[in-house]
Amino acid sequence: MILMGLTACKDGAEYGDAIFLTGTLSSQDVRFSVDGQSSYGITVSSTAKATEDIKISIQVDASKLDEYNKRTGRNSQLPPEGSYALSGNEVIIKAGTAQSNQLLVEADGNKLKEGVAYCIPVTITSANGMSVLETSRTAFLLLTKVIEVKAAYLARTGGFNIFGFMDEKNEDGTIKRESPVRALTQMTLEMKVKPMSFPNSPRSANGISSLVGCEENFLFRFGDGAGNPCDKLQLAKASIGSAFHPDQKDHYEAWAENPFPTGQWLHFAAVYDGSWFRVYLDGEQIQAVETKGGTINLSMAYDGHSWEDCFSIGRSAGNARFFDGCVSECRVWNVARTQSELQDGICYVDPTSDGLVAYWRFNGELQPDGTVLDETGHGYNATTFGTIQWVDYQKCPW
Repeated sequence: MILMGLTACKDGAEYGDAIFLTGTLSSQDVRFSVDGQSSYGITVSSTAKATEDIKISIQVDASKLDEYNKRTGRNSQLPPEGSYALSGNEVIIKAGTAQSNQLLVEADGNKLKEGVAYCIPVTITSANGMSVLETSRTAFLLLTKVIEVKAAYLARTGGFNIFGFMDEKNEDGTIKRESPVRALTQMTLEMKVKPMSFPNSPRSANGISSLVGCEENFLFRFGDGAGNPCDKLQLAKASIGSAFHPDQKDHYEAWAENPFPTGQWLHFAAVYDGSWFRVYLDGEQIQAVETKGGTINLSMAYDGHSWEDCFSIGRSAGNARFFDGCVSECRVWNVARTQSELQDGICYVDPTSDGLVAYWRFNGELQPDGTVLDETGHGYNATTFGTIQWVDYQKCPW
């Protein structure tokens, strides 16, 4: 059972005596992870202690969902009939107290679909004549079905290459088929990882753990080999500008503020809308950088190196800078995803989604040729290199 904590009230005099759904003063959005049969406790709070019992009616108001979706840019839907219920429709704030008893929202994860954004608008409908803070009258419970999957464990012994992202060339070196990700005017790159260990060489390239992308073009990694901690997430050299000329690009970078612990899953994403690139960690924006515009090249590393890396997962800079940890849910888009879309899709997205170029789930189901399927059907399967282990019982959300 998950309980909504009591949020500290602002001075009651600012509003006059009023009631509100507990926990909604700063945001009406409430995350509810549904793992099998699950419940979420709803309470009502008052800005002052009640002088007598206050009876409050609470209901699900599906009519509020369309307005919520328009306001937030989400595409949430009410869970299917029979998949959720309220344990009652009334709570009471007892005299001498400022918080009611609980009302439970109960949900059955077995009746929910993966990757669907569900929302239950729970609202105060009457309050015994008491005033209600309108901005906190309704809580929008955002349900996420908890799923259990396999994941790829790399252990610095293997990873994946996306050869289909490279240009296809003729014998004379001219381009026969241009990469679908060579000149992205908008882009979203997202992935889930669970680090298991980090190197201890902050002033050496051996201290870098590469996650996903292309060296010198657009790469997520831990550490930078220049003295920064080996356990800090970095978007290294986001190179934006000309599609074909490395010397006609501007270079940007972004760091997570804090080092990251081992043994925990994180979801990271970079979003480029043609002007700004933004970095998100677990659905929250951690940095926004304004650029001079141009395109992003995810087809390969900079020309001119002794190695010509393609878009890779688990390594970069040739056969080096390996990552020790689990990887899952890697996606490349040719559109700029919104924060709401990132949050709603941390565990799964529809493979037919608009703008989704490639999608790898790394769930242990290999194709006959040993590749990991590109779920979109576009054919950009991930080719394994080295040794890949598969671990069971990984839950999302974590």
